[in-house]
Amino acid sequence: MPEQPDQPRPAQPDPPGQDPPQPVPWGPAGQGSPQPVPWGPPAGGPAGPGWGPAGNGPPPPPRSARPGTAPGWAPPPNGSGPAWTEPGSGSPPGWVEPGPAPAPPTPTPVGPLGGWRPSPHRPERVPPPVPAVPRATLALELSLVLLFAFLPGLPGLLLLLLGGTQGSSGGVTQLTPAIVFGLIDLALAWGPVLLLGYLLVRGGEGRAAIGLGRFRASDAGTGAALWVASWVLVYVVGSLLSGLGSNNVDFLPKALPLWFLIVDALVIAVTAGITEEVVVRGYAQTRLEQLRAPTAVVIALPTTLWGLLHLYQGPGPALTILCLGLAYATWFHLTRRLWPLVIAHLMFDLTQLALVLLLD
Repeated sequence: MPEQPDQPRPAQPDPPGQDPPQPVPWGPAGQGSPQPVPWGPPAGGPAGPGWGPAGNGPPPPPRSARPGTAPGWAPPPNGSGPAWTEPGSGSPPGWVEPGPAPAPPTPTPVGPLGGWRPSPHRPERVPPPVPAVPRATLALELSLVLLFAFLPGLPGLLLLLLGGTQGSSGGVTQLTPAIVFGLIDLALAWGPVLLLGYLLVRGGEGRAAIGLGRFRASDAGTGAALWVASWVLVYVVGSLLSGLGSNNVDFLPKALPLWFLIVDALVIAVTAGITEEVVVRGYAQTRLEQLRAPTAVVIALPTTLWGLLHLYQGPGPALTILCLGLAYATWFHLTRRLWPLVIAHLMFDLTQLALVLLLD
């Protein structure tokens, strides 16, 4: 029986709810030439399982034949290698996964004196707070405090410069006048402290702004070390400057009762240790730094004014005290801690007066 040519099948109606198929550009309508499709079977070869439009795409090529694979490369056994190490995965040959990014280098702190760098065990320096008042007001307040602090000593300094001699309350040999003069000295010494305390509270800064924050146990040990260092510095510098001469000042006259001399020595040491450090080092240096004065001015100006008031003891002792004050001023500028200086100054004056009582 002769072979009958294939007859076209009658068109079947589309199932309800489905869109009719769209003709392809190279279909029976003859519009265009057949184009190879990327998922089609190899030319001239049979279609294997999964080939064709209804399949799931071409099977992946063998791992050893993937594009970009180096000759002779074989995958790690049992697929143990990470996917990013396989050639052809988008990574260049020989590329290795980088580790975690290194931490940025820690900046080396530079101290306020430029080249000085603090020890890693030293607490970080706390800069002065930003003032709450304009710079002009800040300069006016500083001038008033310094004038109030140094004005009582100016007449004696002028008298000394004019060739006279400067007396002191220590020359008083009667008890009642000595008590009166002592109370006057206390008022003159603590007045500037009360004034600057009011200014600090009004500006919202508080005593921590001048280095008198919370007292630490280490402040006592540091103050004791500074006390010992003060005696060493005074001994060395005083020996070098002994040729300049000194005046004999009687701070504790023997004519007064012993109990009064002991009380007077304690009052003098405590008053000088607190008021002079608070005014000269704490407040004046802080305000000058807030006014953006040069470091040399911050350290030298208040201490030089303070040293001039000690000229009544003679050129040698005045210069020795100036060197000690500059050492204190530099230490405070580097650390911004005032408690150790108060302790060192108080103990230095107290031991000096105790030696006067014991040796005279």
